[in-house]
Amino acid sequence: MNFIVYNKSKKQSFTDSIYFWGFWIILTALLVGIIERSILESLEVVLTLIVPHIIPVFIISALFDIFFIRKRIFLFFSITIPLCYFTGLLINQWFYLVMGDANIHVNNEVLIFFFAIMFIGFRYIRIAISQQILLKEEENKRVVAELQYLRSQLNPHFLFNALNSIYSLILSQSDKAGDATLALSDLMRFHIDLSGKQLIDLSDEIEMIKHYIAFEKLKLENRCDIQFDIKGNPAGFNIPPLLFMPFVENAFKHGISSTPESNFVDVKLIIENNNIEFEISNSVAEKQNSKQDSEIKTGIDNTLKRLQLHYKNNYNFNASENNKVHLVKLKINI
Repeated sequence: MNFIVYNKSKKQSFTDSIYFWGFWIILTALLVGIIERSILESLEVVLTLIVPHIIPVFIISALFDIFFIRKRIFLFFSITIPLCYFTGLLINQWFYLVMGDANIHVNNEVLIFFFAIMFIGFRYIRIAISQQILLKEEENKRVVAELQYLRSQLNPHFLFNALNSIYSLILSQSDKAGDATLALSDLMRFHIDLSGKQLIDLSDEIEMIKHYIAFEKLKLENRCDIQFDIKGNPAGFNIPPLLFMPFVENAFKHGISSTPESNFVDVKLIIENNNIEFEISNSVAEKQNSKQDSEIKTGIDNTLKRLQLHYKNNYNFNASENNKVHLVKLKINI
């Protein structure tokens, strides 16, 4: 059998005792007071049945920590049983002194064991709950740290792609370079505002995608057919920031070929009941080099890790490629 082992401070030990014995004293006093309708009777019962058992129960609890949880069970009972017996005799003498009647006899050995088991159980239940809370807090800290790390990987990737696009426009001496620079400035401002948050409104993510599509349209001009359709009301839905953006970036970065007629990016977002369905399809460009393939894999892997951390098994992801069309489907149950 495995027992919870812990280092308990004196302050916590004292607090446990106050709560436990306070409960039994109040409960006993109330029950006797209701039955006997006498405050004096209540105090007398508390003094005889509760108070004398506090010290032996505390000693047994300490012995439990010292011997029982270290699996020195025989030694624990070898000390505890005689302790209960002789303490019971002493408490019977206490009854005689308080009550003044030698005929009153209570099986104090049983009472001591009863209170000891209850006290030890109370302590270890509280400890187990405290440990679960601490473990949950540590897990939450770990998840937050991992999410921050994954987002930190996404942010430079996003900025690098955008700057590459501006650089391409400048090299081609396009008159769109100035507009694209302003669009990128707005996009980055929006990006910075959102990326530092744990959760954002779905409508903010939609606006981010719209900004990015507008930026790509300036760069591509008429070389790609771009659609973004939204069905349903995004109000009231919260998601991690930049959850859909990596898929949109990948569609533009790796799906635009040198043949304008065949280029397309089709983004669909459906909000229904508690489900968010995100679907993006795009034309497939010529074979990407190994570096580009690695970038795609890193971005998608990071996003999938974030999905798992946030939604556990409450999402479904599928990516496929057929007839030079790349399709990504993501369904999340909020």
